[in-house]
Amino acid sequence: MMTNEQPAATLHAAPGAPVAARVRTLACLGGISLERGVAMDEVRGYVKDPTNIVWVDIQDAGPEEFSLLLEEFGFHPLALEDAAKGQQRPKVDEYKGYLFTVIYGAARRPDTGEFVTREVALFIGRNYLVSLHHGPLPAIEDAVNRWTRGGRMLGEGVGFLVYTVMDAIIDTYFPIIDAIEQELDESELSLFGQPQQFSIERLLNYKHSLVSIRRVLSPLREVFNVFLRRDQSLFSAATLMYFQNVYDHVLRLLDALDMEREMLAAALDAHLAVTSNRLNATMKTLTIITVVVAFVGSVFGAWGMNFAKIPLAENPWGFWLVWLGTMLLMGIALLLSWRQRWL
Repeated sequence: MMTNEQPAATLHAAPGAPVAARVRTLACLGGISLERGVAMDEVRGYVKDPTNIVWVDIQDAGPEEFSLLLEEFGFHPLALEDAAKGQQRPKVDEYKGYLFTVIYGAARRPDTGEFVTREVALFIGRNYLVSLHHGPLPAIEDAVNRWTRGGRMLGEGVGFLVYTVMDAIIDTYFPIIDAIEQELDESELSLFGQPQQFSIERLLNYKHSLVSIRRVLSPLREVFNVFLRRDQSLFSAATLMYFQNVYDHVLRLLDALDMEREMLAAALDAHLAVTSNRLNATMKTLTIITVVVAFVGSVFGAWGMNFAKIPLAENPWGFWLVWLGTMLLMGIALLLSWRQRWL
C-alpha cells in the first residue's frame, strides 16, 4: 500500500512531534572541487560567485530555518509558506531569479514495510539548490552520492544537480511499481489456484496505491515542460537531455500505472466472474442433492402412510429391502448427475 505516513487513500503526512532540523550544505567550487559542511553564514559568499554550485539540504525545517532562507536567499514569502505548510500539489512556480518546485519521493517504512510518499520542496536558483523535506529520504542520500561523483558534469551548473536530485526521487517509484505488478500476478494465480488465499481487500489497497502514485506523478509532466523549455535560462543546454531522460522515466511510470490499473480492473472482474461461476455450480449441486433427498423422503413417506397394510411389514428384512432399494435408486440418480457433469 502507498501512503504519505497515513492510509493509502491520503497523500499528506500528519503533523508529528517537533524534531530538530538538520542542515547539510555542499559546494562545488569552480566546477572542480567539492566542499562539505559549508557554514550558512558563508553560503551567501559562495553563491555570489557564479562559478560555484551550492546545495543546501534541510530536513525538518522549523521557523528558524525558514527565517534564515528568507534572509540569505530572499525567497518569496508565499513560496516559503507553501514549503512550510506542505501538502502541495506537485508543481513549479517561476519567481524572479529562481524556481520553486514541489515533488514527491517514495520510501518504505522500516517498521511495517508500507510504502509512503514524502514531499520535497526545491528552490532552484542560477547556481544553487535548496531542498526541504520531512524525515530522512533515501533518495536525497542517493543524490548526494551521485552528484559528488559527477566528474566533469559538475561543471554544467545547477542543471546537473537538479537532474541528479529529481532522477533519484523518480527512481524510487520503480521498485513500488514492480512490487505491485508482482503482487497482482500472484493474486491472479491465487484466484484460480487457491481461492481461499485470494484477498479482495488487498486488491482494493493496491487500487488506492495506484491512484495515490498517479496523483503525485501526473502533474510532473507540467514541471518538466518548464524545465525543458529552450528559453529556460537557469539550465545549460547540455543538461536538457538529462531532464528529457527523467521525463521519459515519468512517462514510463505513468504508462506502467495505466497498465497495472487495467490489470487490477481485470483481476477484480475475474474475481467476480469466478465467484459467480462457483456460486452457480454450488447452487446446481445443492439443487440436485435436494431433489435426491426429496425423492428418498417421498418414498419413505408414501411407504408408511398410503397402504392399509404396509408391504413387507411382516418380513424381518422388509425395512432393509426398502432402504436398500431407495439408496440404490439414489445412487443411480447421483451417478447419472455426475456423468452429466451436473455435480
